Amino acid sequence: MPLIRLSADASAPEALRDSGGEQQPRHHLLVWTTTPWTLPANAAVAVGPGMRYSLRRLPDGRTVVVAASWPGFGGGGGGGGGGGGVELGEPLAEFPADALIGATYRHPFSNAECPVLPSDHVTEDKGTGLVHVAPAHGREDFQLGIKFKLPLVSMVTEAGRFGGPGLSESLEELNGRHCLTEGSGAVLDLLRRRSLLAHTEALVHSYPYDWRTGRPVMLRASSQWFLDTAGLRDRALTALDTVRILPDREAGAMRAFVAARPYWCISRQRVHGVPIPVLYDESTGDPVYDSQLTRRFAEHVAETGSADSWFELSADQLAEKFGSSELRHRRLKKSGDIFDIWMDSGLSWAVAGEAGDLDADGQASLCVEGQDQFRGWFSSSLLLSVALTGRPPYKSLAVHGFTVDETGRKMSKSVGNVVDPEQVILRHGPDGLRYWAASAGLAVRPEIGDRLLAAADGHVKRLRSHLRFLLGCVSDLPLSETVRTAICHPADAGYLALLADFVRSIEAAFDACDTGAVCRQLEQLLSQAAGPYLAAVKHRLYCFPADSPDRRSAQAALWQSLRAITMATAPVLPHLAEEVYAALPVDGFGGRPAESPTSVCLEAWQFPDLSDSSDSRTLLGRQLLALFRLRSAAFAGSDEFAQAASAAARLSLAPLSAGWELLLANDALPWRPEAKEDPRFGRLAETLRCSSVRVVRATEFESLRAADRRVLTDCDLGDVGVLVEEVRPDVSSDCPRCRRRVAKASAGDTCGDDELCQQCADFLLDGWASDAESSETATRR
Repeated sequence: MPLIRLSADASAPEALRDSGGEQQPRHHLLVWTTTPWTLPANAAVAVGPGMRYSLRRLPDGRTVVVAASWPGFGGGGGGGGGGGGVELGEPLAEFPADALIGATYRHPFSNAECPVLPSDHVTEDKGTGLVHVAPAHGREDFQLGIKFKLPLVSMVTEAGRFGGPGLSESLEELNGRHCLTEGSGAVLDLLRRRSLLAHTEALVHSYPYDWRTGRPVMLRASSQWFLDTAGLRDRALTALDTVRILPDREAGAMRAFVAARPYWCISRQRVHGVPIPVLYDESTGDPVYDSQLTRRFAEHVAETGSADSWFELSADQLAEKFGSSELRHRRLKKSGDIFDIWMDSGLSWAVAGEAGDLDADGQASLCVEGQDQFRGWFSSSLLLSVALTGRPPYKSLAVHGFTVDETGRKMSKSVGNVVDPEQVILRHGPDGLRYWAASAGLAVRPEIGDRLLAAADGHVKRLRSHLRFLLGCVSDLPLSETVRTAICHPADAGYLALLADFVRSIEAAFDACDTGAVCRQLEQLLSQAAGPYLAAVKHRLYCFPADSPDRRSAQAALWQSLRAITMATAPVLPHLAEEVYAALPVDGFGGRPAESPTSVCLEAWQFPDLSDSSDSRTLLGRQLLALFRLRSAAFAGSDEFAQAASAAARLSLAPLSAGWELLLANDALPWRPEAKEDPRFGRLAETLRCSSVRVVRATEFESLRAADRRVLTDCDLGDVGVLVEEVRPDVSSDCPRCRRRVAKASAGDTCGDDELCQQCADFLLDGWASDAESSETATRR
């Protein structure tokens, strides 16, 4: 760490002029830097506002200004006038930073007069509290130079070597030397020969490195073209008020960036791109402005579709072909700069508008990009659109985060934690990768790894299996719209109410670009409603007559479920949704071949059959969920029961509070078993998937609990007591058709091992009678 002494002149503050007893003392500013190669470009010394400074004496008798809190030189090898172990004397005077601000000093190489300036980037925990400022070689330095109008001098060429017009004759020995290697040593030698080097030592510190090559980066100012955004800022912020930014947390970041952006560097030094059509005076290097050159070259590009002429023709040829007569007979050179690529992408809205891909207002409905695009595509598109059209180019912005690994670390090839999409697709398929991306949504730092991908793959497989089962359930559903919408069972009506809630939540999630919420809603529907509902209606689907109202009612509800889940899945897993759409038993969800789209993605997002939001249907939906939760809680409590068939259980339900009384004991509700209804075949037993259901009083429930019977689960769900009993073989047997272990209704009701239950027997007898009648009718004909 070189520490350089800079001589202070007679403009030093009073505290310095009066100390030491001399008429005009010659003090020094002890300045530190970690980049000695930037010292020739020094333009100022910065001090920290609010800090205190002191005057100290070096062993050679000279006095230096340093931060009052600075402990002195560290150990290590010295150089020049100072080495390891150099100590400073006791403070001769102490004063605030304000006493230094406004003072001047002599440049160590050019002897030019330079100022001492305040800067917030100077701190007490690093160095001597006085920082060398080179506006051409650092961000804070550059900003300080702009603020105080310091000269912007660069003595470094594009090759990273000393040289160029800024290099003075007194520094000619530096010419051609690479700044980061022998150039730094040469600068230190110059200071040492002038007795201006107090101390050097090796120091480990932060320094920018190129992540691709692993080599240090040099900061160097260069001549560029800028777009002054000050005149656009207020207009852009006003236009931004009309833009919806998703998620809401990102709205402030976008506004803050637009508000703080002072200028836009629009030139780049690359060999390929859109050229900046400017010619320069070869002798002075100043740009030669010619509006005709710019206009005619732009017309040429529009006609030919290519800007290659700028790179192929010489400066004289360009002036002759496109420029005005004032350019003739001048020594010119052409610009080798191209426009910033954000100028290209920032005009993508204009190209889309010419292609007719925008709405009537000339705006895109949505733009999606990462958080880094506040300073990129988002802002460049906004600024250029506001400048050229007066309006924003988009109506909504969706801002996503950047993926990290399962431990939250940033992905890096050097670390080896990058997830290869090709390997993910080979292992989990494209749908597994798409579902993971959708479930991550607009998260700030979405994580990815084997565990998360396996979970996403599992969700896709469950969804695929569910949709495949739904297709089988509706395979024989008639085309008639009347049949497809006929609902006569309370469980079906309740499920449609839950399905309507699902559709509304999906609509809200898609509107907010929250695909993560879409995936969560899908998973929740399958686990809490659709899955239990499918299990509850299997008995009707498999065992009821094909055209019975109860079976058709279940199929109608499943048809609506198939449509809603497929439509919700289409934006996330389009290939899966298209497979389902192609396998429908009818043409399209509308069932009208002539009007059916060719793709599920072209289907209208409309669900008229789910539009019933009456209180009665909504109540049925809540009741159905309550029954599903009741069954899950009652039956999940016994490991023994988990190994038995659910149909081999009898439920005894006792209302213990008014809340459950409203659910089961109200005669107006369809769930309560009727007095004449066989408890073995009622809708409540069917929905709860057990052999029979009894609704009893609390006192009777207590006696049942105390009786000597085989109880699998005995639980209290708050509003209802639930007793799950095993149906014993001596009073029941499995029906060979429906596989239910149905308890006998009375002591005289017998059922052998090979005999059908009463319900199946009735169904088959009705079917035989119907077949016989049809056969007799055909014979008479």
